[in-house]
Amino acid sequence: MTSVENCTRIFTVLLSIAMLALVVIASAAGSAWAAGGAGFTTFDATLGGCLDSPNGVNCNHYTAKDRVYMSGGPAAGGLSNGCYYFAVLTPGSQNGGFIDGADGNLSDTTAGATAGDLGSGDTAGSRTFRVTNHLVTYPDTTCSPASGGHPVGSQPGTGKLIVGVAPFDDTDNPGGVYTLAVCKVGATSPSECKFDAFKVETANPPAVAELIVTKDANASYDRTFHWSIQKQVDKTLVKQVGGSTTFNYSVSVTHDSGTDSNWQVGGTITVTNPNPAGNGSNNAAGVDVVDNILSSFNSTTNTKIQDPNASCVVNSGSATGLTVAENAFISLPYFCTYSQAPAASSETNDVSITWLSPNSTTKSAEFTQGFSFDIPNLIDECATIGDSYTGPLGTLCNTNVSPTLYSYSRTIPVPQFGCTSYGNTATFTTTDTGATGSKSQTVTVCGPVRTGALTMGFWQNKNGQAIIASGASTGTVCKSGTWLRQYAPFQDLSATATCSQVASYVFNVIKAANASGVSMNAMLKAQMLATALDVYFSDPAFGGNKIGAPGPIGGVAIDLTQICANIPTCSTFINASSAFGAATSLTIGQVLAYAASQSNAGGSVWYGNVKSTQEQAKDVFDAVNNQVAFAP
Repeated sequence: MTSVENCTRIFTVLLSIAMLALVVIASAAGSAWAAGGAGFTTFDATLGGCLDSPNGVNCNHYTAKDRVYMSGGPAAGGLSNGCYYFAVLTPGSQNGGFIDGADGNLSDTTAGATAGDLGSGDTAGSRTFRVTNHLVTYPDTTCSPASGGHPVGSQPGTGKLIVGVAPFDDTDNPGGVYTLAVCKVGATSPSECKFDAFKVETANPPAVAELIVTKDANASYDRTFHWSIQKQVDKTLVKQVGGSTTFNYSVSVTHDSGTDSNWQVGGTITVTNPNPAGNGSNNAAGVDVVDNILSSFNSTTNTKIQDPNASCVVNSGSATGLTVAENAFISLPYFCTYSQAPAASSETNDVSITWLSPNSTTKSAEFTQGFSFDIPNLIDECATIGDSYTGPLGTLCNTNVSPTLYSYSRTIPVPQFGCTSYGNTATFTTTDTGATGSKSQTVTVCGPVRTGALTMGFWQNKNGQAIIASGASTGTVCKSGTWLRQYAPFQDLSATATCSQVASYVFNVIKAANASGVSMNAMLKAQMLATALDVYFSDPAFGGNKIGAPGPIGGVAIDLTQICANIPTCSTFINASSAFGAATSLTIGQVLAYAASQSNAGGSVWYGNVKSTQEQAKDVFDAVNNQVAFAP
């Protein structure tokens, strides 16, 4: 929507523009800092000289140059705290003209390229001041040792200290228009300045003034960060008898350098008719406004190269056939978008207007404003990191090192029997879009397999002896004896033994158990015999489940690579695979069969009577009998 207002408010609106400029002759350089708020041209309550704002706020039309003053702006929207300097420029010189010695700077001591720029001003240091809570301090030698030399005054109505901007040289604008630049000390880019336009009465104003077009350009773009997470643990499986075990975890969180998108440029185009209000004869009709993005612009040769990735829309598409009345202006919002990345990091926004003058001659004017894609709008630049065990681990941002590592330990009790698994998940959640990711690790803690097996001591005592002696028989031949004789080491048991005789045999074999000497046949035989009895008297298909085992022991598989070698503490484990044909695991029934295959009848020669091998086999049977063997 267009709006038309009295000329006395023309430049007040311009003050609210985040970056007012007149003509930019080259693309603006980037900067990480931009002047906050706005400064204002005003006038001294005693001297007067303002033609368009008698209340002293944002005066833009003066009787003479020495009546032009500047302030720190209102409490809302004024300059932010810091050190600044001011410079008066010719229209179109704000892209670098705010620096002393540059063409278009009318406040410095260097003669410029425009008529009237004689270099009769002073240094930027003399024009330096401080702003604190929107109040100006001048002179202020903490901002510049040279600060001082300009008159100060009092703003009408507010009493605030204001600073006279004269001396400055004459503008080359025929209508007497100037630009006041207020820049952060050390500024190198127009994005570090605020600009305000004002006019000083001239001796010979033009009969019919042409339209003036101005604009701002506010660039923005998004930078989206992507995150990933990994989780490691020093081990995933522990087999242990009793106690607890500790797992050491590490969480690695990584972010990229960000992906840029959604480049936009927007702002307001202002078309002003500076002719005095009269009978309407100087109204401008048929005003057409066109806006483009230039990736390259040379003001000297007027060479323009449009950015093919950008397109602009002015006033929602209603920017033709407009009328600008005398002593009035229209403000047109515009918006430019990019189909992909800009062709250059610093570009130029170019607006051109055409209109019909009172004598029906087509006139034109142009305005270019440089801008840079300096500070992106960060998206998902931070993420919260959590863990299902530890809880929150912290918040990371794009400024943190990537990857960032978190480490912690977790101690878990070992179950008496069987295995328990513990899942553990680390997650990230981004703070803007809520994107998440996770990585899990599962650790398993195993106690021995629960078999219900019993030791040599049980089978030698009265309880075990009673089970054997009361076993089933075929005629007078004890079935358990017949079953035991399938294994070569026990073939010294009589084939016709009664159950009482089998019990006596078991008692004597266990009694004779020892590991002394060059071999340990006796100890190996006793341990294997106890295991064989466990298998027989746990299986309903054999001797019945007389020992209350949870299931037939012969079918239980065990891990041969981790066998307890020092019962009952089980602090030392061996790999007994070599005693069982290099098998890493076997069922207990298979263990019995393999060990028997390495023995002669009666067990006098066993594993070639190699004691170290016999000891490995013995340790396996001992672990089974004491229920300290692990499942594979």
